[in-house]
Amino acid sequence: MAYLKEIYAKMGVENDPPDSYFEADSRYLLLERTLKSVPSGNFCDLGCGRGLLIRRLQGHHESYGTDFDPGAVEYCRSQGLRAQTIDLNEASELPFPNVSFDVILISEVLEHLLAPRNAIRVAKKHLKSGGTLVVTVPNAVPLFARLKLFFGQTVNWLHYPSPETDTTGHIRFYTVESMSRLLREEGFVVETVSGVSFRTNGTFWRRMCYWPPRLLGIRDKAIGAKMDLWFAQRMPGLAAGLFFACKKP
Repeated sequence: MAYLKEIYAKMGVENDPPDSYFEADSRYLLLERTLKSVPSGNFCDLGCGRGLLIRRLQGHHESYGTDFDPGAVEYCRSQGLRAQTIDLNEASELPFPNVSFDVILISEVLEHLLAPRNAIRVAKKHLKSGGTLVVTVPNAVPLFARLKLFFGQTVNWLHYPSPETDTTGHIRFYTVESMSRLLREEGFVVETVSGVSFRTNGTFWRRMCYWPPRLLGIRDKAIGAKMDLWFAQRMPGLAAGLFFACKKP
């Protein structure tokens, strides 16, 4: 795990998006929309990084966060955020005694874990009955990967280790079906499945998200992300990212 610590420490600084991501990125757009649709309560982001989401949601939820990277957690605390360091591969409890949560987020985390089931079980343990678990992961077989596989090409996105996974730290790979099954096996009711980040499938899709709205005179700053989400919701199995909203019975 030593090399993963180095990767995550680097990612914690480099992947620190600004608030404008909530208008520019379909994953952040959908996450904020979903998390704010849950009535105000206690919210925990498992894998909070430098605290963008818990900071953004403070006005709606009592927000908490955890992360594997001590540097990210230290930064969160310096900003007045409630955050603790945790290894979701091994933890049996969340480090917030006597707090149960109405909504827990595990976003872009499970693909990095040796023990993803453990993270889901810890989340379930600390969710209230009827609470919401939101999960996002990369899709193992988005459109661009399927096209390469069809022509017998190597897809580094799918292989560990590879130059791409050495950079991203991805060691687990999921599809709509496999993640849905995992969540159901751990006792959750999967209510919503969506794609995100469809436009990362290639230049054609990026242009489809950008040009048609502008040719129609639409000047909404978030229109590119909304178009991206529109395509991804209609073809989730081909999107580069996957989104799941679940309930604890």
